[in-house]
Amino acid sequence: MADTLKDPKVKELWDECKKYGIEADCGVRWEKGIEHHPKAEEILKLIMESDWAFMGDYFCWKTGGDGDNGETLKFSLSVMLELEDARNKK
Repeated sequence: MADTLKDPKVKELWDECKKYGIEADCGVRWEKGIEHHPKAEEILKLIMESDWAFMGDYFCWKTGGDGDNGETLKFSLSVMLELEDARNKK
């Protein structure tokens, strides 16, 4: 994570999350049990269904357990969707 913060665009995202009070660290979100954004749940469901139907489960998305790739994706999507919500409320 520290390496990605060297990217100015990534740092800008983290700073904006901080400004809006959004926890951007997915590990912390997991530790605190922060719920996924509802839209993140919907998006992952679509991704999983389309991967299964059209790619034969190429990505092998998993959800429901600690560290599953789908859960991790939902955590990162939730940050972006919360940020989008906060921007739209301005």
